[in-house]
Amino acid sequence: MKTHFSQVHAMNARRIAAGRRGMTLIEIMVVIAIIGIISTAIGFGVVGWLSSAKVKSARAQVNKVAGAVTVYAADADYPDSLEALVEARLMKKKQLKDPWGQELIFRYPSDREGAEFDVCSTGEDKAQGENDICND
Repeated sequence: MKTHFSQVHAMNARRIAAGRRGMTLIEIMVVIAIIGIISTAIGFGVVGWLSSAKVKSARAQVNKVAGAVTVYAADADYPDSLEALVEARLMKKKQLKDPWGQELIFRYPSDREGAEFDVCSTGEDKAQGENDICND
């Protein structure tokens, strides 16, 4: 026959064992907070990397279109617009947009000193100005 003491001891032992198996609400909240902090840090790093990648992509794209303009000008005069490159099958229509979805800008004669023509992207701000990305 079990004594009252052994019954209480057995119940306490079960409670302690049950408490060790699971996590408390505070522990779960701490883990979720840590995961959130790590996710935020990674997110900011990825956003910065993507922005930098778009600028590099725009620079490469502008120079590629400028190369097509030079090829076009070798056979004829400079085009009136970049659409002439599509008609001459030197470029595809979708290649005349920058990574932000804006049409590339073509200027002949150039506004820049030492350049014959300009092919530019308005950049991330999508407005013509100082932050334009133009051919080399």
